[in-house]
Amino acid sequence: MKTKLMFNLHDDLSKFDLGDSGACPGHWQGCEALHLHKVNSAIFLQEEVPFASYRLQADVVIPEHVGFIGFAFGARDAENFELIYLAPEEIQYDPVMNGSMTWQVYNGPSYQKPLPNTTGEWRKFTVDVEPNGATVYLGDDPEPQLVIKNLQHGGAPGKVGIWNFLSSYIRNFTIEEITPAAPIEQRLADQRQLQSDSFITEWQISQPYSRGSSLADQQEWTTSVVEENGTLNINRIHKAGPDSTVLVKGTVTVPEGRESILSLGFSDHIRLWVNDKEVYQGDWNWNPPASDGRVRSSFARIPVQWQPGENTVTAEVSQSEFFGWGLSVQTGL
Repeated sequence: MKTKLMFNLHDDLSKFDLGDSGACPGHWQGCEALHLHKVNSAIFLQEEVPFASYRLQADVVIPEHVGFIGFAFGARDAENFELIYLAPEEIQYDPVMNGSMTWQVYNGPSYQKPLPNTTGEWRKFTVDVEPNGATVYLGDDPEPQLVIKNLQHGGAPGKVGIWNFLSSYIRNFTIEEITPAAPIEQRLADQRQLQSDSFITEWQISQPYSRGSSLADQQEWTTSVVEENGTLNINRIHKAGPDSTVLVKGTVTVPEGRESILSLGFSDHIRLWVNDKEVYQGDWNWNPPASDGRVRSSFARIPVQWQPGENTVTAEVSQSEFFGWGLSVQTGL
């Protein structure tokens, strides 16, 4: 018999670590529920779920035009966990890394699903978690809204819980052991394909420093490869702080001199040099409806003259928000 854990989240909160979440019993549309109202806040079940595959399900509602409510799972600690949530007009996969949300790094149809506006209505929200991925359902629709084929924390076991950003309500939370009928086939980063698409796939990353200050001469550099979407996820390497900045360096080798159109995306501020010549600087933040701050390699296009042999591409990347800190560059070669 499969095991199923059930919580009404109104008078049975003793098995959760509430921390400083501010979570408290409340009511919405006559229903008793747990009310959460802080930003980027998670509460976790005290005991780790022992199942290899399991279903997270609850009734949720977002009462205002801005708000987010969802499930945290595979938590290594309070600052590193998988996260899938419902927003008023979308479902988003948003793994939290070193305390920062990363939805500006993980964007597009592999990670998010647009929806009709769900504000103010109770919805059944379901996430089936497997070692290789997760499947998301909404309401009683048997068709998945979103399938995540690569869990960025590796699909390891960990604690599960509830996450919110601004006001939301949740009730009837269940955790049920399942046996997937057709296990998810994991999608891993194809570095050769990314290189074929002219992405710079390997970068050297400095230690963080404050934007506007000078980089120390003596630096420890970390080598990192890009994610499956071609983006360098700096949140995976460093914990972000106010105005955190890093210098990243990549190399491009060409047999003879030529020109190409380099394209890039970033969040939140960048200065870019090719062979020590500054070719671009700009800002890209979450400022709806004008901008969403998501990292897309097609965001900016720059003509670049490459020299024969090895060329250096250097970027100073700063973050001012906690929604994703990254860079994506295609050389056009």
